[in-house]
Amino acid sequence: MKRHVRGFFFGVAIATVCVGPVVAAQNTRASADPPPAGVSGSPRRHTVVVDAGHGGPDRGMTGTTPSGERIYEKDVTLQVARRLASRLEAAGVNVIMTRTSDTLIALSDRGRIANRQNGDLFISVHVNAANPGWKQPGAARGFETYFLAEAKTEDERRVAAMENEAVRFDTDDSAPKDDALGFMLSDMLQNEHLRESSDLAAMIQGRLRGAHPGPSRGVKQAGFRVLVTAFMPAVLVEIGFGSNRSEAAWIASAQGQSELADAMTRATLDYLAQYERRVGGGPTGRGK
Repeated sequence: MKRHVRGFFFGVAIATVCVGPVVAAQNTRASADPPPAGVSGSPRRHTVVVDAGHGGPDRGMTGTTPSGERIYEKDVTLQVARRLASRLEAAGVNVIMTRTSDTLIALSDRGRIANRQNGDLFISVHVNAANPGWKQPGAARGFETYFLAEAKTEDERRVAAMENEAVRFDTDDSAPKDDALGFMLSDMLQNEHLRESSDLAAMIQGRLRGAHPGPSRGVKQAGFRVLVTAFMPAVLVEIGFGSNRSEAAWIASAQGQSELADAMTRATLDYLAQYERRVGGGPTGRGK
Protein backbone atom coordinates (compact mmCIF):
# COMPACT_ATOMS: atom_id res chain seq x y z
CA MET A 1 0.00 0.00 0.00
CA LYS A 2 1.31 3.44 -0.87
CA ARG A 3 1.37 6.25 1.63
CA HIS A 4 1.21 9.97 1.02
CA VAL A 5 3.10 12.46 3.13
CA ARG A 6 2.54 16.17 3.17
CA GLY A 7 5.15 18.79 4.01
CA PHE A 8 7.04 21.85 2.81
CA PHE A 9 10.47 22.96 1.67
CA PHE A 10 11.76 26.28 3.03
CA GLY A 11 8.12 27.40 3.19
CA VAL A 12 7.94 27.61 -0.60
CA ALA A 13 4.86 25.44 -1.03
CA ILE A 14 2.99 22.40 0.16
CA ALA A 15 3.47 19.16 -1.75
CA THR A 16 2.39 15.55 -1.59
CA VAL A 17 5.07 12.93 -2.00
CA CYS A 18 3.96 9.46 -2.95
CA VAL A 19 6.04 6.77 -1.31
CA GLY A 20 5.47 3.46 -3.03
CA PRO A 21 6.72 -0.09 -2.51
CA VAL A 22 10.38 -0.44 -1.71
CA VAL A 23 12.62 -2.83 -3.57
CA ALA A 24 14.68 -5.19 -1.46
CA ALA A 25 17.94 -3.73 -0.18
CA GLN A 26 21.12 -5.52 -1.12
CA ASN A 27 23.58 -6.70 1.51
CA THR A 28 27.18 -5.57 1.39
CA ARG A 29 30.15 -7.87 2.12
CA ALA A 30 31.46 -6.65 -1.23
CA SER A 31 35.20 -6.66 -0.49
CA ALA A 32 37.66 -7.39 2.26
CA ASP A 33 39.39 -4.00 2.36
CA PRO A 34 40.55 -3.06 5.88
CA PRO A 35 39.32 0.09 7.62
CA PRO A 36 41.56 3.17 7.51
CA ALA A 37 44.38 3.12 10.05
CA GLY A 38 43.33 4.56 13.38
CA VAL A 39 39.59 4.29 12.72
CA SER A 40 37.45 2.77 15.43
CA GLY A 41 33.72 2.09 15.53
CA SER A 42 31.05 4.51 16.74
CA PRO A 43 29.54 4.09 20.24
CA ARG A 44 26.39 2.32 19.05
CA ARG A 45 25.37 0.31 16.02
CA HIS A 46 24.39 2.84 13.36
CA THR A 47 23.08 2.03 9.89
CA VAL A 48 24.58 3.84 6.92
CA VAL A 49 23.07 3.41 3.46
CA VAL A 50 25.68 3.63 0.70
CA ASP A 51 24.35 4.33 -2.78
CA ALA A 52 26.45 3.69 -5.89
CA GLY A 53 25.11 6.08 -8.52
CA HIS A 54 23.65 4.82 -11.82
CA GLY A 55 23.87 1.14 -12.86
CA GLY A 56 22.61 -1.30 -15.47
CA PRO A 57 21.67 0.45 -18.73
CA ASP A 58 22.30 3.79 -17.03
CA ARG A 59 26.06 4.22 -17.41
CA GLY A 60 26.17 7.76 -16.12
CA MET A 61 29.02 9.84 -17.49
CA THR A 62 31.78 8.35 -19.68
CA GLY A 63 35.42 9.41 -19.35
CA THR A 64 38.80 8.55 -20.84
CA THR A 65 42.14 8.11 -19.07
CA PRO A 66 45.50 9.29 -20.53
CA SER A 67 46.10 5.69 -21.71
CA GLY A 68 42.84 5.76 -23.67
CA GLU A 69 40.92 3.51 -21.29
CA ARG A 70 37.19 4.26 -21.12
CA ILE A 71 35.61 4.55 -17.70
CA TYR A 72 31.92 4.59 -16.84
CA GLU A 73 30.46 6.35 -13.86
CA LYS A 74 28.34 3.33 -12.87
CA ASP A 75 31.48 1.18 -12.51
CA VAL A 76 33.58 3.70 -10.59
CA THR A 77 30.77 4.52 -8.16
CA LEU A 78 30.15 0.85 -7.41
CA GLN A 79 33.84 0.19 -6.79
CA VAL A 80 34.16 3.15 -4.44
CA ALA A 81 30.87 2.33 -2.70
CA ARG A 82 32.02 -1.24 -2.06
CA ARG A 83 35.25 -0.02 -0.50
CA LEU A 84 33.40 2.50 1.63
CA ALA A 85 30.90 -0.12 2.78
CA SER A 86 33.65 -2.58 3.67
CA ARG A 87 35.54 -0.02 5.75
CA LEU A 88 32.45 1.13 7.60
CA GLU A 89 31.48 -2.45 8.40
CA ALA A 90 34.99 -3.14 9.70
CA ALA A 91 34.56 -0.13 11.99
CA GLY A 92 31.38 -1.59 13.48
CA VAL A 93 28.77 0.22 11.37
CA ASN A 94 25.82 -1.62 9.84
CA VAL A 95 25.85 -0.93 6.09
CA ILE A 96 23.17 -1.32 3.45
CA MET A 97 24.08 -0.85 -0.20
CA THR A 98 21.34 0.13 -2.62
CA ARG A 99 23.11 -2.00 -5.22
CA THR A 100 26.05 -4.41 -5.08
CA SER A 101 26.17 -5.27 -8.77
CA ASP A 102 25.60 -3.68 -12.17
CA THR A 103 21.88 -3.26 -11.55
CA LEU A 104 19.45 -0.46 -12.32
CA ILE A 105 17.73 0.93 -9.21
CA ALA A 106 15.20 3.71 -9.74
CA LEU A 107 16.26 7.08 -8.32
CA SER A 108 13.15 7.33 -6.17
CA ASP A 109 13.64 3.79 -4.81
CA ARG A 110 17.12 4.48 -3.44
CA GLY A 111 15.88 6.75 -0.69
CA ARG A 112 12.98 4.38 -0.01
CA ILE A 113 15.46 1.57 0.58
CA ALA A 114 17.21 3.76 3.15
CA ASN A 115 13.90 4.52 4.89
CA ARG A 116 12.82 0.88 4.96
CA GLN A 117 16.15 -0.11 6.51
CA ASN A 118 15.86 2.65 9.15
CA GLY A 119 19.06 4.26 7.93
CA ASP A 120 20.83 6.89 10.01
CA LEU A 121 22.69 8.34 7.03
CA PHE A 122 22.45 8.15 3.24
CA ILE A 123 25.58 8.66 1.10
CA SER A 124 25.28 8.63 -2.69
CA VAL A 125 28.51 8.38 -4.73
CA HIS A 126 28.80 9.97 -8.18
CA VAL A 127 31.33 11.13 -10.79
CA ASN A 128 31.21 14.66 -12.15
CA ALA A 129 31.56 15.86 -15.75
CA ALA A 130 32.44 19.31 -17.05
CA ASN A 131 30.06 21.51 -18.97
CA PRO A 132 31.08 21.17 -22.65
CA GLY A 133 30.42 24.90 -22.98
CA TRP A 134 33.16 25.84 -20.52
CA LYS A 135 36.32 27.43 -21.92
CA GLN A 136 38.51 24.41 -21.05
CA PRO A 137 36.13 21.62 -20.01
CA GLY A 138 38.88 18.99 -19.97
CA ALA A 139 40.77 20.94 -17.33
CA ALA A 140 37.95 20.98 -14.76
CA ARG A 141 38.82 18.90 -11.70
CA GLY A 142 38.08 18.54 -8.02
CA PHE A 143 35.44 17.22 -5.66
CA GLU A 144 32.24 18.58 -4.14
CA THR A 145 29.60 17.35 -1.73
CA TYR A 146 25.89 18.22 -2.01
CA PHE A 147 22.92 18.21 0.30
CA LEU A 148 19.29 18.64 -0.74
CA ALA A 149 18.16 22.25 -0.97
CA GLU A 150 17.31 24.78 -3.64
CA ALA A 151 20.30 25.35 -5.92
CA LYS A 152 21.91 28.76 -5.56
CA THR A 153 24.11 28.79 -8.67
CA GLU A 154 23.85 27.80 -12.31
CA ASP A 155 26.56 25.16 -11.85
CA GLU A 156 24.66 23.57 -8.95
CA ARG A 157 21.60 23.37 -11.18
CA ARG A 158 23.71 21.90 -13.98
CA VAL A 159 25.10 19.10 -11.80
CA ALA A 160 21.64 18.26 -10.44
CA ALA A 161 20.18 18.19 -13.95
CA MET A 162 23.00 15.90 -15.12
CA GLU A 163 22.45 13.39 -12.29
CA ASN A 164 18.64 13.67 -12.43
CA GLU A 165 18.72 12.76 -16.11
CA ALA A 166 18.86 9.13 -14.98
CA VAL A 167 15.14 9.41 -14.22
CA ARG A 168 14.51 8.49 -17.86
CA PHE A 169 15.35 4.91 -16.90
CA ASP A 170 12.75 4.87 -14.12
CA THR A 171 9.42 3.12 -14.68
CA ASP A 172 7.76 4.12 -11.40
CA ASP A 173 4.81 6.38 -12.12
CA SER A 174 4.79 7.58 -8.51
CA ALA A 175 8.23 9.19 -8.82
CA PRO A 176 8.13 13.00 -8.50
CA LYS A 177 7.91 14.71 -11.88
CA ASP A 178 9.67 17.83 -13.09
CA ASP A 179 7.82 21.00 -12.15
CA ALA A 180 10.59 23.38 -11.15
CA LEU A 181 10.89 22.96 -7.37
CA GLY A 182 7.95 20.57 -7.21
CA PHE A 183 9.98 17.37 -7.04
CA MET A 184 12.10 18.85 -4.24
CA LEU A 185 9.16 19.53 -1.99
CA SER A 186 9.22 16.78 0.58
CA ASP A 187 7.86 16.13 4.02
CA MET A 188 8.92 17.48 7.39
CA LEU A 189 10.81 14.28 8.20
CA GLN A 190 13.32 15.21 5.53
CA ASN A 191 13.41 18.98 6.14
CA GLU A 192 14.16 18.19 9.76
CA HIS A 193 17.53 16.78 8.65
CA LEU A 194 18.61 19.72 6.51
CA ARG A 195 21.20 21.04 8.98
CA GLU A 196 22.50 17.56 9.70
CA SER A 197 22.91 16.91 5.98
CA SER A 198 24.86 20.14 5.64
CA ASP A 199 27.11 19.15 8.56
CA LEU A 200 27.75 15.70 7.10
CA ALA A 201 28.57 17.24 3.70
CA ALA A 202 31.06 19.60 5.35
CA MET A 203 32.79 16.74 7.16
CA ILE A 204 33.08 14.65 4.00
CA GLN A 205 34.39 17.63 2.06
CA GLY A 206 36.94 18.34 4.79
CA ARG A 207 38.25 14.79 4.88
CA LEU A 208 38.43 14.56 1.08
CA ARG A 209 40.51 17.73 1.07
CA GLY A 210 43.34 15.83 2.71
CA ALA A 211 43.19 12.88 0.30
CA HIS A 212 42.12 14.13 -3.13
CA PRO A 213 44.72 15.47 -5.61
CA GLY A 214 42.20 17.92 -7.04
CA PRO A 215 40.90 21.15 -5.51
CA SER A 216 37.96 21.32 -3.13
CA ARG A 217 34.96 22.80 -4.93
CA GLY A 218 33.08 23.16 -1.67
CA VAL A 219 29.84 22.09 -0.05
CA LYS A 220 26.93 22.78 -2.37
CA GLN A 221 23.18 22.33 -2.53
CA ALA A 222 20.78 21.34 -5.28
CA GLY A 223 17.62 19.36 -5.99
CA PHE A 224 18.82 15.80 -6.48
CA ARG A 225 16.04 13.27 -7.00
CA VAL A 226 18.09 10.54 -5.35
CA LEU A 227 18.08 12.50 -2.07
CA VAL A 228 14.47 13.64 -2.03
CA THR A 229 12.97 10.40 -0.72
CA ALA A 230 15.64 9.74 1.95
CA PHE A 231 14.23 10.97 5.27
CA MET A 232 17.53 11.22 7.14
CA PRO A 233 20.77 13.19 6.80
CA ALA A 234 21.64 12.58 3.15
CA VAL A 235 24.42 13.74 0.84
CA LEU A 236 25.62 13.22 -2.72
CA VAL A 237 29.40 13.16 -3.27
CA GLU A 238 30.91 14.03 -6.65
CA ILE A 239 34.26 12.29 -6.20
CA GLY A 240 35.99 13.86 -9.20
CA PHE A 241 35.69 14.81 -12.85
CA GLY A 242 35.65 11.84 -15.18
CA SER A 243 35.90 14.35 -18.02
CA ASN A 244 39.46 15.21 -16.85
CA ARG A 245 41.81 12.50 -18.13
CA SER A 246 44.21 12.52 -15.19
CA GLU A 247 41.41 12.68 -12.63
CA ALA A 248 39.56 9.89 -14.44
CA ALA A 249 42.64 7.70 -14.07
CA TRP A 250 42.92 8.49 -10.34
CA ILE A 251 39.29 7.80 -9.44
CA ALA A 252 39.39 4.56 -11.45
CA SER A 253 42.60 3.35 -9.75
CA ALA A 254 42.70 1.10 -6.71
CA GLN A 255 44.81 3.66 -4.84
CA GLY A 256 42.49 6.54 -5.64
CA GLN A 257 39.40 4.57 -4.68
CA SER A 258 41.00 3.43 -1.43
CA GLU A 259 41.91 7.02 -0.51
CA LEU A 260 38.39 8.20 -1.33
CA ALA A 261 36.84 5.42 0.74
CA ASP A 262 39.20 6.07 3.65
CA ALA A 263 38.34 9.77 3.69
CA MET A 264 34.60 9.19 3.50
CA THR A 265 34.78 6.53 6.21
CA ARG A 266 36.59 8.88 8.58
CA ALA A 267 34.11 11.66 7.86
CA THR A 268 31.14 9.37 8.47
CA LEU A 269 32.53 8.13 11.78
CA ASP A 270 33.44 11.70 12.77
CA TYR A 271 29.86 12.75 12.09
CA LEU A 272 28.32 9.84 13.99
CA ALA A 273 30.57 10.41 17.00
CA GLN A 274 29.78 14.14 17.02
CA TYR A 275 26.07 13.45 16.78
CA GLU A 276 26.25 10.99 19.67
CA ARG A 277 27.98 13.60 21.82
CA ARG A 278 25.44 16.25 20.90
CA VAL A 279 22.26 14.27 21.46
CA GLY A 280 23.42 11.67 23.94
CA GLY A 281 22.91 8.57 21.83
CA GLY A 282 19.63 9.37 20.06
CA PRO A 283 19.21 8.07 16.51
CA THR A 284 20.02 10.33 13.57
CA GLY A 285 17.57 8.66 11.21
CA ARG A 286 13.79 8.55 10.91
CA GLY A 287 13.06 6.74 14.14
CA LYS A 288 14.55 3.52 15.37
